[in-house]
Amino acid sequence: MSEKSNKNSLLEWVVVIAVAFVLSMVIKSFILSSTLVVGSSMNDTLKTRDRLFVNRISFMVDDVDYGDIVEFKSPVEDKDYIKRVIGLPGDTVEIKDDKVLLNGKELKESYTNSDRTLAITDQTKWEVEEGKVFVLGDNRLPNGSKDSRDFGTIDKDSIVGIAFFRFYPFNQIGTL
Repeated sequence: MSEKSNKNSLLEWVVVIAVAFVLSMVIKSFILSSTLVVGSSMNDTLKTRDRLFVNRISFMVDDVDYGDIVEFKSPVEDKDYIKRVIGLPGDTVEIKDDKVLLNGKELKESYTNSDRTLAITDQTKWEVEEGKVFVLGDNRLPNGSKDSRDFGTIDKDSIVGIAFFRFYPFNQIGTL
């Protein structure tokens, strides 16, 4: 092989690696990312050390919906939280007699780890304004989750993405 073809071959490899790196950064930043669950706020649905894929683009197109598990920037800490969407703009969410009421009707929640949802503060009723959502952790036991019962509704703009697939632990791989 000539020195010129070696240089061309090396240059081709550098270009391929650079393009792959840029593509991976674009995908991770704007389309798909992975996240690690830390804490028990989503027990029994998610557990500490679960690894999830988060769709970072679908909520921009289709918006979030009831029951979606979203990753968002916490309004009280410098980290991301993972919670379930319970209320959308225009909804009224209330905690009454240890039950979640959505627009005056008891919400049937098969995913929670308790049949009771306790009010955490004196506030027990929230109006979900335009551009906001109401989120709860699936762990409804006392001190089980920091969620909208603590800090109120969250801005839709703070949502990073929608978690849709667990890829670790391997014995629980699947859609959420």
